[in-house]
Amino acid sequence: MSRKYLVTCLFYILLHALVFAPAHAAKTDTVLLVNGNAVTGEVKALEFGALRYSTDSMGTVTIDWEDIVSVTSNQDLQIELTDGTRYFGELLPTEEEFHVRVKTKSQEHVLASSQIVRITPIETSEKFLQRLDGSFSFGIQTQKTNGVTTSNLAADVSYRTRQYLVGLRMNSSITDQTDLPTSARQGISTNYQRFRPNRWFTDWFTSWEKNDELGIASRVSAGGALGRYITQTNKSQLSITVGAQASRSDFIGEEQGSTEAEGRFELRYLQRKLLPETSLTFTSTVYPLLKDLKTYRAESDLSLKREVYEDLFLDLTVGYSYSSSPPEGGEKSDYVATTSIGYSF
Repeated sequence: MSRKYLVTCLFYILLHALVFAPAHAAKTDTVLLVNGNAVTGEVKALEFGALRYSTDSMGTVTIDWEDIVSVTSNQDLQIELTDGTRYFGELLPTEEEFHVRVKTKSQEHVLASSQIVRITPIETSEKFLQRLDGSFSFGIQTQKTNGVTTSNLAADVSYRTRQYLVGLRMNSSITDQTDLPTSARQGISTNYQRFRPNRWFTDWFTSWEKNDELGIASRVSAGGALGRYITQTNKSQLSITVGAQASRSDFIGEEQGSTEAEGRFELRYLQRKLLPETSLTFTSTVYPLLKDLKTYRAESDLSLKREVYEDLFLDLTVGYSYSSSPPEGGEKSDYVATTSIGYSF
């Protein structure tokens, strides 16, 4: 056995241990359910009415928050309410059903479970990959009559802590038609969102896009925005951001591109339910040209996902793009509708 082969094996063994090895923290949290059962485990997170709970016998399970009578935990937790108020501390036993008692450094607070929209462990033993939340999907459609084949690939991944969220989104829709050039609509974006008091947040973002129908060979953007969660409950979330960005665009058939300053106004709505797991997401973003506000472009997406079997879901997505001043030869608007199957994690 060569030394190089041995080193390679040791490297992969170490990588596997660091990333996939289970944590051995003591599971001393207790969840009391409406049927009277008490389950011992470890609180991982609460979001959109679903509590992720790690147990020794069943692994990590998802429990509907409305089915939980009480929770106790000696972990350091962040508890966030619908109005944006945050408490930091342990969860103590309480005699009031559908309430939690939070022990902070200075005092105790009894809160109704219906007020709580998010619980996040301040220190967690989970590995990085285990804390990722996201999904990916793929769909393909072929029409024999006109020889059109359309494929779509999409991914959405996020990593959240009590102070910030990092997100990555990607989509690619390619249409191939006999005797015609291939047409593509593609994009990738990243963002870093920092949570502020009273449901406010700052958002920093970068993106790249390509749209053959609109005549865009490449567009790279980067900027920042200030936003606020207008409403957040265990079922839905509505946010608005206002900001600005710099954008570099290269157009099909034009040798010289342009760099411009744009405004950025975004409305995002998300609604989820647990059984069966279903989510509806609507995002609409408008980019007015700062030197001429009558010139603008807009992007809107509506996505419906529904779980069909253990993290497998069907996805129906409709996207619409508009430019008030397209390049020569480009269309003012473009839309795409796709159905695909995906996997969430």
